[in-house]
Order: sequence, then C-alpha cells, then structure tokens
Amino acid sequence: MPQVVEFPPLGQEQRTLLALVKLCKETPAKGEPFREFRSRVRSAKLWDRNRPEVLLRFLGTGGATVHPSPFMQALGAATTEDEIAVALLDRLWHLNPLLMKTVLDLVATRTYHKDEIAKHLVSIAYKGIQPSRPMLEVWIQMALSSGLLRTVGIAVASGSRGDRYVALASGFDIDEFLAEDKPEPDPVIPRGGDEDAPTTGVPDSAAPDASIPHTATAPVGSPLPGPLRQLSAEGLPLPRGRERPIPTSRFALDFSDEVLAETQKRIEDWWNESKRELPAFAPSDFALDAEQWVEAADEVVYRVAVAAALAFRLDRDRSSVIAAFTNLEKHGVLADLYQGNVPENLPAQVDARALMLASLAARRCAEVPDLASQLEGRASAADAFATLDSALGRGLFRTELFWILDMLGQLGVIRYDDLAEYSVTPHRIVRDTLFRLGFIATPYGATPAPLTAASRAARKAVPTGPAAEILTLFALAAGCAYDCPHRKVCDYPCRERLE
Repeated sequence: MPQVVEFPPLGQEQRTLLALVKLCKETPAKGEPFREFRSRVRSAKLWDRNRPEVLLRFLGTGGATVHPSPFMQALGAATTEDEIAVALLDRLWHLNPLLMKTVLDLVATRTYHKDEIAKHLVSIAYKGIQPSRPMLEVWIQMALSSGLLRTVGIAVASGSRGDRYVALASGFDIDEFLAEDKPEPDPVIPRGGDEDAPTTGVPDSAAPDASIPHTATAPVGSPLPGPLRQLSAEGLPLPRGRERPIPTSRFALDFSDEVLAETQKRIEDWWNESKRELPAFAPSDFALDAEQWVEAADEVVYRVAVAAALAFRLDRDRSSVIAAFTNLEKHGVLADLYQGNVPENLPAQVDARALMLASLAARRCAEVPDLASQLEGRASAADAFATLDSALGRGLFRTELFWILDMLGQLGVIRYDDLAEYSVTPHRIVRDTLFRLGFIATPYGATPAPLTAASRAARKAVPTGPAAEILTLFALAAGCAYDCPHRKVCDYPCRERLE
C-alpha cells in the first residue's frame, strides 16, 4: 500500500463525482487510446493539464492504451449512492491507509476541527508523509461527501459509513506498514498526438531552420515559484535552431551519458553567449555573513530557515521577500521569535503573513536547538541533508531544504565534497525540464529521494553556476513544455521528440 498525498477535487460538487462515474462507466473494457480517453476527461471537465498525474494515479490507469482499473470498474458498475461512496472510500483507503487510520483514530475520541487535524499531521506524532494543507482539505471533502466523516458545527466526526474503515484501521499495524511501504507507481502519460501540436517538421538530419528567430521574446508557461519569480527570458538568445538536430535514433531507447553530455555542452554554450547576470538570492540579501556563524551558528540556521519560508511561501518577487525579511529584522521580530518572546507593538510595516511564516520556522528550529553543530559534524552533504530533512522537514520544508544548504554553502560555513549535488533547488519547472531532456526518469518529487536525484541531475546538466535558475531560463527561452509545439523543429534530444 502507498502513501498518496495528492487527490483530485471530487468531493466539492456532486456533479463532479457523477461525471467521474460516467467516465469510468464509458471506458471500454478492452481499453481505448490515451488521446480518446483524455478527450473524454476534458469533456467531463476533470482534466488538469498542469497535473494530469493526480487524476490518473487516483484512477489507477494510464499508458498509450487506457484500460479500466479495478477501481474504475467498481465505480463504473455502481448504481446507487451507497455503492459509489463505498467504491470511493475503498480507493482512499488503498491509496493512503495511514492517513485514513490517523483521522479516524482522532475523531473516534471527540470532534476535531480541520486545523487540529492539520496540526497533528505536521507534528512528530504522525509518521507518514504529510499532505499539503490544500490536499488535506480535498481529502476531508471527499471523506465528508462519501460519509466517512460528518460535520458537527465547524468540526468533523465519524460518519455513517465509517464503521467498515474503523474496523480496517483497528487491525492496521503502522510500523509494519511503514517498513513495507512502497510508493504508488507513477502513471504513464503519453505526450504525443496532441491536437495542439504542429503537423509539420524536419528530418533528424536537417540543418537548423533559418526561419526560427534567434532571440527569445518573452517567458512562456505557468507562473514561476517565488524564488524564480524575478527571472525573465526577454532578450535571451534562442537555445533552439543553433546546431543540427541530434537524431532520435540516438536516444530512442536510452539517454546515454554521451547524449546527456552533448545536451550539457549545448546549454553551456547558450548560457555563455547570453552573458546574463542572475539576480539570485544570496546570504547578503538577508544580512548574513560567516562571522555570525562563529558567534551564533544556530541563530544563523534559524534566519536562513526564515528566509527560505519567505522566499518560497510569501508568493512575492525577490525584492518584496527581502523587504519583508528586513522589516522583521529591523523591528526586532526575528530576535524575539528566536528567543521565544512574543513581539510587542508590531508596526504596520511588518507583514502579517511574513510574521506567521517566521513564527513557524522559529518553532521548528526551537525543537532542534543544536542543529548547526549537527550539520557541522556530518561527513557528507548527503548526511547533512538527511539531518536537515529530519529537523526541518516533516511537512514544513521540502524543496526549501536544498535552498537552505545552498545558502549555508555560499556562506562557507559548511563544506562537503558532494555539496554541489545537494545545493540545486529542484523546483517543478527544473524537474520537468530535466525529465524532458532525459536527465531523470520521472519529474515527480513527493519524497526526498526523487528530489535529491533531480538536484544531482541538475548539477550534471549545469556543472557550474546557479543551475536551477539557468535551467529555468533555458526552458523559458526555448519554450519547453509538455505537448511541446516545437518538438518537430527542435535540435535537442528530448522525450517530446519521441512522441
């Protein structure tokens, strides 16, 4: 059994669930091409182009030919509200029995508010993978609509269909489950055959297309995460159309080290030509220097953690993040939180959300008062990352941990031979780019292992410099995307060209 922590929003409206039932009912037993299945999912308004894997993993299907999974068959055969609810709850149990058991154990004693459940799941008492707060809301909504839970005022309690799962939970051994836990396999998502893709192209042996412009004019794709928000591809030279395309026959079966080395060299040549100065975060942005580490190392770790929380969670550009941190520092808030004091007479310049994020970071750092010495005592960056994950992970930080190690590395207070492999932040756009270029086998990163693999791969793709920022700008300038409109004329070895 796995620990899936991402769910499609099926409990918010009854018509959404009924649309899913209809979709499953109409899926042919012999299967259907992925393109036809996707078309029906879009018609049912269930398709999320940015995260298609969430629905496919929930359904338990995927591949070039989509076959109905046992869950889809059960849901499609349901004719009553009770049968639909049981099929849905059975699936929730299968996808994450630890999460269901934990919630049922909580509400068995008294009613619980959603905030109380969320707090329990990010505490050390919960040994599983923590879902994000939005995903927990989605899970609770499905549990409510299916009768596993019921509302009591603003809290929730065990529902009318909870008895079966309470019985299952009573015989569920958490330690045994965690010892044998295996992740749910990532669904296979074919990318070819999209009706939005162009139908013209050039053979692999063709020379670069002279009609392609040689500068990028604007960023493309979805909004960037906070730490990358300042990046823009405007004015950058176009990475595509510079050399002869690498034949697909060379990477159809495997992205060999030789092919990856050619990709790395092309990215390096393009970046050297761009001569772009990157406005990446640096310790000096947060008034941090190596001397402070000698005097108060744990406080430096705390302040870097606060900076990470603001950079990733404040959802603002670089200058606004720095301004928010500076205001917290200027008015003594950071010092008060570190000492465990309640800040008094907060001025209007202190951002309320920034204060909340700083408080969360302070609370977590207070639980590990000797974290700095632990980091210094590790033999490798791999060990240091594991220590940092144990201390500041657990639902609070994930990709931020790589950013924190990078900042400490820039300060020069930690030095490991393998530090470069753990200091590239594996943002989703970075993982997507690495996956398309063949450097990693999957873009998904719900746990530290795939995120670490992505960080290492990013350093392989960009051996020097801020790899996350360079790869992001490369993706923006080249127009890299799933269902890529340029795959017929692109010269890079890329999974999109194989579809």
